[in-house]
Amino acid sequence: MKHLFGEIKMTWLKVIIFAVIAGLYTGLIMLVPFLDNTSFQDIGILFEWWVVFAVIIVVNCDKWWEAMLKCFVFFLISQPLVYLVEILAGSITFSQGLMYYCGIWLPRTFLTLPGGAIAYLCKKQNAAAAIILGLGNTIQAILAVAYLEQAILTFPYHLLSGLFCIASILVMSLCIQEKRRNQLIAILIPVGLTIATLISLKITGRSLF
Repeated sequence: MKHLFGEIKMTWLKVIIFAVIAGLYTGLIMLVPFLDNTSFQDIGILFEWWVVFAVIIVVNCDKWWEAMLKCFVFFLISQPLVYLVEILAGSITFSQGLMYYCGIWLPRTFLTLPGGAIAYLCKKQNAAAAIILGLGNTIQAILAVAYLEQAILTFPYHLLSGLFCIASILVMSLCIQEKRRNQLIAILIPVGLTIATLISLKITGRSLF
């Protein structure tokens, strides 16, 4: 795991191959009927896996601008491929695929430009980097709660996704940050922010999704 988060030479060729594999796999697994509403198809619905993919790319880059551009290109290739596979298989129409992509993933793809540059900083060994990593981990923590709530209602559906989100927080914190203090910061920030979010939602009577 340590090798995966910081010890790979993330060349352009690897980014492109990674994007093609991720896009094709996601598109194909979304075509399997008996996997509907399970953890195996969550990769094509929400973004916990894509957060991890983005982090793997940026922490294995040597420059902030390189991380920014490679993260952007990864999503620019992978996400259209997901919808292309589904369109060619006939599971969605071209207009549906275009609507989903332009309405959901295209804006997020452009956000990877500033996002990749900021996320690159999480590989530095200091408190500021740990805070940045912790803020990114908060996405995983909130998704973990949502998945585990769903798993309780429809056990064991989405249980694996909830456990994956928790595991990703621990793995990324322990592998990217080397100092114990920074590792704790990266882990405790998502815990604290998620609890605060849940309390806020409870008070306002809203739900996560």
